[in-house]
Amino acid sequence: MSQILAEIVRHPSAWYGRDLAADTSWIVPLEPRHLDEIAAALASVKARGLPFAALAKQDFPLPTLAPQLRAWLENVTTGRGFVLLRGLNVADYSDADVGTIFWGMGLHLGYAVTQNPRGDLLGHVYDHGRRYGDLDVRGYETSAHLPFHTDSGDVVGLLCLRAAQSGGLSSVVSAVTIHNEILRRHPDYLPPLYRGFHYIRREAALTESPVTPHRIPVFGARDGLVSVRLVRNQINAACTKTCIPLKPIERAALDLFADLAQDPDIHLDMDLQVGDIQFCNNYVTLHSRTSYVDFPEPERRRHMVRLWLTMDERRPLADGFPPQNGYGDRQLVETALQPAE
Repeated sequence: MSQILAEIVRHPSAWYGRDLAADTSWIVPLEPRHLDEIAAALASVKARGLPFAALAKQDFPLPTLAPQLRAWLENVTTGRGFVLLRGLNVADYSDADVGTIFWGMGLHLGYAVTQNPRGDLLGHVYDHGRRYGDLDVRGYETSAHLPFHTDSGDVVGLLCLRAAQSGGLSSVVSAVTIHNEILRRHPDYLPPLYRGFHYIRREAALTESPVTPHRIPVFGARDGLVSVRLVRNQINAACTKTCIPLKPIERAALDLFADLAQDPDIHLDMDLQVGDIQFCNNYVTLHSRTSYVDFPEPERRRHMVRLWLTMDERRPLADGFPPQNGYGDRQLVETALQPAE
């Protein structure tokens, strides 16, 4: 367990939703020249017959947009922790073309990591008709409400290809603010959060090794920086699978975390428009989604495209706090953790 940070963190990543609700600085419009560069890059890729996964950065040149993307990402990785790009004209392209565009933009930001055991590098988030809560079901395969959680990459990118008929509101919250609030209100709850919890391994839930062998910390601190990792449903499922309940202080700490995240003064809601692209730092923010109702026509149903990215320069993490390496390095991440006490 890393040393518990016992000081209030004062950093741009420690924000309150109430302060950002009327502040549009986190929404960045794509300029016409950026859209022209995207169109030209896509046309070149299609003319050469290149599949998206074979592309290198130089295959998708964005002369003025690429430096701007990196500047915006700097605020994601070392500043506020998220940004929303607005204005991609998805109606001008096929779904496959939009995926290629998103992938090409991502090449200028980091390296894609796998999002599931199948090795998918470009994820598609829509209702698969599966039942939320089943041990081997991931939330993005349903239309259910998703509590605040982190994903398994340094940065998660989400592009709105189609919006739902109703619902599907996206929310983000600062983990650093939550850490500050727990320190102010219930500092005795920080030790169990730093110690962490066992997780269900969703795709291995029905095997002989359904639970992570070591505890995964919720918080870790290094060089005055707080990092987070939390998927509460996977913790609950691990308890159910092992028949080992949470201790009262563990449950209380997780409940306070959830209550703080749900506080409308603390989190920020956003209604993603078609063509919006959201980037979030998984170490300082958690994200959520409300339940939604789809249009009856399959071609109009809610559909998001997702990237999990690792960065060239990675965030300094506490010993025993796992980096977010996607599914490809899942075993490496788990064995690097400190043994459970």
